[in-house]
Amino acid sequence: MIQMNIGDHAGSENGVPFTPIPARDRGQVAWARTKAFWITRNIPRANSYFRSLPLGRSLTDLLNDGTIWINFDPTLGNGGFGFTFSNSDIWLGPFPFRIGRWTVLATIIHELAHIDGAIGGAACDAGGAGCQDAEQAVLACGLGKQSELRTGVDDPATPYDPTIRG
Repeated sequence: MIQMNIGDHAGSENGVPFTPIPARDRGQVAWARTKAFWITRNIPRANSYFRSLPLGRSLTDLLNDGTIWINFDPTLGNGGFGFTFSNSDIWLGPFPFRIGRWTVLATIIHELAHIDGAIGGAACDAGGAGCQDAEQAVLACGLGKQSELRTGVDDPATPYDPTIRG
């Protein structure tokens, strides 16, 4: 099962340390992980969407992968939800925790899409194709409205944001 860093994952990736999730936020990550498994059992398009990404793994496969870790990055400022280097570690910033557990869930799903090969970062800075694939995973998991996708207008009542690229 996907791991939550509580101080038992040492080292760094690309110079970014594996920092434990603060104790006060661990309940939100645990809830999000449980809810993500619920999504795999109740929203079939979630697994289908993930299988369509470049590496072709289902959301269930990713959630059951014990080599994937969720870490914390206290240096991400407002608006910095999370990131991954498309390897097997996710970093969450303080911002999603301040918004709430649904945003923590959406951020984890978005980052899992990157682990499954959805492009991001520098590849999207130039506005390339596929730059909304990771955020589309959030929509495929039932965390947004089709009207947001259709109009491109964010509904602040959902964690999906059609304006997020990368």
